[in-house]
Formats: sequence, C-alpha cells, structure tokens
Amino acid sequence: MKSVALFTDEIDDLDIAIDELVSQFGDFKLEAHSAGLLFAHPDTDLEELAGRLQDEFGVPIVGTTAVAMFTMDGFKNEGISLHIFTSGDCVFHTGCTNELTAANARAGITALYNSLTAGVDDEDVKLVLAYGNPTLDMMGEDFVDTLDELCHGVPVYGGLASDSFVMNECRVVCGKRVMNHALALMVITGKVQKVIQYGFNVESTLDYEGVVTEVQGNMVMKLDDMPLAEALDKAGFSINPEVNVCDYVNTPFRIRYRTEEGGEMELMRQLAFVDKETGGGLFLGKVPLGANVQIGIISKEDIHDSVEEVAIRALAEVKKRHDYDFSTLIITSCASRLMSYANDIELEAQGYVHMIPEGMSMSGFYSFGEICPSRAAGGSREKNTFHNTTFTMLVM
Repeated sequence: MKSVALFTDEIDDLDIAIDELVSQFGDFKLEAHSAGLLFAHPDTDLEELAGRLQDEFGVPIVGTTAVAMFTMDGFKNEGISLHIFTSGDCVFHTGCTNELTAANARAGITALYNSLTAGVDDEDVKLVLAYGNPTLDMMGEDFVDTLDELCHGVPVYGGLASDSFVMNECRVVCGKRVMNHALALMVITGKVQKVIQYGFNVESTLDYEGVVTEVQGNMVMKLDDMPLAEALDKAGFSINPEVNVCDYVNTPFRIRYRTEEGGEMELMRQLAFVDKETGGGLFLGKVPLGANVQIGIISKEDIHDSVEEVAIRALAEVKKRHDYDFSTLIITSCASRLMSYANDIELEAQGYVHMIPEGMSMSGFYSFGEICPSRAAGGSREKNTFHNTTFTMLVM
C-alpha cells in the first residue's frame, strides 16, 4: 500500500481548495485499487465538495465532518483533508448505510457490511475503517458492537463525526452522498498489515469512587443507590443545570468493569449533561451496571504524555516488522481533549509530529467518539470498543 495525504485550509472557495489538493497530488501514481479518506470542517459545502472530489480524483471516498484535524504539519483548526490510499495487492471496499435510527441501525449496518464482503472469505478481511454519526438516542456502541460481531475479531478503527460542539452539524460522506445519521465503511482485504495503539492519561481524580447501581441505556441513573446528581454533588463535582457537554470536558469519568470473559476493562467516558428532573446523567458512551466510577481531572500534561506514549508504542511495533513497508498513519483523538488545551492547541500534535518516519503520510481528526480494539486486563482477546477522551493511532 502507498498513500498521499492532501490538505487545504480553504473551505469557502472550493475552486481554490480543489486546485490546491490537485497540485499536492501531483504525479502520485494510483495502482489497481484505491480509495480516499476525507475529513472536512462542518462549514464546508459538503455536497458540492463530495461531488467534485469524486469527479476529480476518480476514487471512492468515505469520511466525515471534523471540528479540527491532524496533518503532517500538526494541528489544523479548519480545512479539508483527503488521504488517498492505493495498492496492487489489497482492495478497498467502500459503502454507507442509509439514514439510521435507533430502530434500524443494527439491520442497516449488517446489510452494509454483508454487501461489502459478499464473495470475500472471512480470513481475507484484514481491517475495517468506520466513520459515522449516530442519532442522539443512540450510543456509539450501537455501531461498534454490531461491527465487532460481524467482523469476527477483525480490527475496526475510526471515529464519530464532530462539529463545533453544536452537536447538529455532524455529517457523513460516502462518494457523492452526504448523510446526517449514517455509518460509512472501508473494508480492506488482501495484503495489508496494521498496528493500532490507544491511550489516555488521567493522573488526578476527585476523592470519590462509586458504583453504578442503575442505568437506562447510556443514562446512569444512580451511583451507590442515590441519583447520580446527588452522588456527584456530595463528591464536590460541579453540575451545570443547562445541557452543555462543554461544561464537563475537563472532568472525564474513568470506569472499570468486568467483561463477560472475566477480564477487567478500563475506559474513559464523557458526561454530556445531567437531567434536572431525574438526577440521571447522559454519557457519550455506555457505562455498564456495576461499573466502578472515578471522576478524572484532565490536564494538558496528561494529554501530551498520552500522545507520546501511543506514538512511541505504535512506531516501535512498526520497526519490528522488517518484512512490510508501512506507509500510512491515521489518528483519531477525542474533541474533548482539544477543548482541554485552551490556548495551547498545538501541544497534542507536537507529541507525535517529530516521530513520523520519513516517507510516511498521515491524516487524522478530532472526533466525538473513538473506535479501536482494546483488550481487558486478563482477557483472552481484543474487542472492538467505543472510547471517549482517548488518543488512537493506526499505522498500515
């Protein structure tokens, strides 16, 4: 596999934007099979952009809106990123669901995956890239758990669409189609190797540890048999009565729970809002019944350290595999981490830019939820998992 990463910070004049992308593409040669991964600021005219990119480059494209992006040069607050992959010995199968609801998501995702892998042996599927946007009454797990069952252990990597924290401008792109609530997939078959790493650092926590004793979907109703709002108030956690996810970005929740196979899983979860009437809290990811909960206090130093640790682990693994020429790096990081940086938004990118090997191209975006495999402590296998407040890296 080879790839080329294109980027323009022009989002208003698409004539200029397309010209810049074409110029960067230059004389890059496409092989037998190609596809593109698109991240674009939500203020971009996505309908026009998707059509023009498809016509100009002639490769199938999947992607999503992005509040901000990663590039070879570091952090970009807005722009258009197009990462084109090409290969003679692996194939990129792309497609998208129709508009999804909580009622039809599982069926829609199953139908899409089955259509993309029709005629393909299970052992030939090596990696699935997944980018989507669920409705507000869905969870990221509605996408990820369904894919994990369908893929039979094949790694799934990607993230959820993001916007400027208004939560209603997220969209998904597939070819010339632009969808509001959908899932786009790129199933990669053939001779491709991959390295996936993820991490989060939350060293400080409030002096509180509770157990989830009642849940309804991704609403945690009670901690230690009292309404979540009451439990958090006793712990000294400040609750905003208004619905605003931005109020909680610096205090992610660290959860630990036992998996079905007996291992201990540790993940981060982001609180979206607290319901004044019920006292329950809506999280941007599933918090299982019986989970142990701690309230984290995120810092710029924690974020920077987690980026470096992930990059070091991933690139060390790449160096061990002398029989394969890795060419492509993709990053997905939580948009809440972006908010935590305030005026130092370049710091996260500075944790990885200097490590990228010569000749490797990269792209990435800040998401409203990260998708990658994780393994529970003591567990026997990796499971594709939905994350919050996490930095992830794919090298292939």
